Amino acid sequence: MRLSALLSFLLLSAALSAQAPAPTLGERVKAERPMIDKLMADLNFPEAMKRAEALLPTTMPIFDKKDNGAMVQSCGIFLDLAEANHLALETSDSAGAWEKALEYAKTARALTTECYSDIKEPFAQMVTSYTVLGARAKQVLDENDARIKELKAKTVLDASERQELDLALGVEKEVGDDAKWVKFFQTYLDVAKRDSGLYDPLVKVMEDKLKGEADQIAEYKAGKGEKTKWVEAVILSPAYMEAQGDRAGKARWLYRLATLDPENKKVQRQLDILMGRVPAPPAKPGKKGK
Repeated sequence: MRLSALLSFLLLSAALSAQAPAPTLGERVKAERPMIDKLMADLNFPEAMKRAEALLPTTMPIFDKKDNGAMVQSCGIFLDLAEANHLALETSDSAGAWEKALEYAKTARALTTECYSDIKEPFAQMVTSYTVLGARAKQVLDENDARIKELKAKTVLDASERQELDLALGVEKEVGDDAKWVKFFQTYLDVAKRDSGLYDPLVKVMEDKLKGEADQIAEYKAGKGEKTKWVEAVILSPAYMEAQGDRAGKARWLYRLATLDPENKKVQRQLDILMGRVPAPPAKPGKKGK
C-alpha cells in the first residue's frame, strides 16, 4: 500500500509539473537581469550581451487582433519582447557591438509602435463604453439613494423588497466593475503609449555614435578611411584612453575598438591590463631636472 501510494504521488507530481506553464519572456528577463547586471558591473560586457541575446526568440510574434483578450495577450508579448531587446541593446552597446545595438533599438521601437497602434482605437472605445455604463449605473443609484438606504436599514425584508435590494446591489457591483474595466484598458493604453515613445531617442543615439565614428575614420587621412589603421592610431595615443573617463568608459571604448579590429593585439593587451588579467607595465620615470 505504501509503495502504491508513493507511485500515485509521484505520478500526480509529474502530471502537475507537466501542466505548469512555461515562464513568459518577461519573467525570464526579470530572472536573468541580476546576473546580467553583475556582469555589467564587472565590465564583462561581451558575456552580458551573450546572455541577453540568448533571451531573444528566433522568430518575431504576430499581433493577434481577434478580440480584446487576444490583443491584451499580444500587447504583453510585444512589450516583453521590446524589453528583452532593450536589454540586448544596453549590453551590446557596452560590448562595442554598436551595429547590433542599433538593430535592437529599431526592433524594440517597431514592437512598441505596433502594440500601441493596434490597441489605441479599440481600447479607447472600451474605456469610453465602460465610463458611460458606469455613469449610467451611478445615476440610477443616485436617483434611488433614499430608497436603497431605507432597504439596507431594514432587518427583515419581504420578497419584493429583497428583489428590489438585490437589483440595487447588482447596480452597485456594476459601478465597481465598470470602474475596474476603465482602469484596466486605460492602463494598457498608458503603458503602450509610454513605451512607444521610448526608443526613438535610443535609435538616434546609436545612429549618431556610428556616424560620428565613421566620420572620424574617414577624416583620418593617414589611414585613407581604413578602420583598422584608425584603430591602430588611436590605441597608441594615451590621450584617447584618458578621454574615456572612468574604468567602465575605458572598457566600453576598448571593446568597441576590438569590434572594429578583432586582430589588433594592442587593443587586446589594453583590455587585459584594464581587466587585471595581466600586470600593467611599470610607469616610466620622469625626467630629472638639470
